[in-house]
Amino acid sequence: MKIFEEIESEVQSYARSFPRIFNRAQGEYLYDLEGNQYLDFLAGAGTLNYGHNNPVLKKSLLNYIESDGVTHGLDLHTKAKGEFLKTFNEKILKPRNMDYMVQFTGPTGATPSWCCGYITNWNRHPSL
Repeated sequence: MKIFEEIESEVQSYARSFPRIFNRAQGEYLYDLEGNQYLDFLAGAGTLNYGHNNPVLKKSLLNYIESDGVTHGLDLHTKAKGEFLKTFNEKILKPRNMDYMVQFTGPTGATPSWCCGYITNWNRHPSL
């Protein structure tokens, strides 16, 4: 825990109120370094509604990575994005007569994180 106290920002809430180091996750559970099991009520703030490391999703993801699929293309057109849009249109939009456009936000959450890091460093070293 010492490294987190030494160099991680204090802008955190869950970690301070629940001081554990997790190293594994499966389904709805997180496991700490001692092997204790915890029900993950946070679920990645809703991003993990299928649980951690869902076997079906994990297999597809590993296959995609092993095939050297594009893992980050910003707003570039990729085969995977095209397949997703086609499936989303056929399974979700068309059956509901939804004439919607899809927007892929970007670059991603990395931009706000980068900005926070930049501002933090700039405040420490205004000459940057």
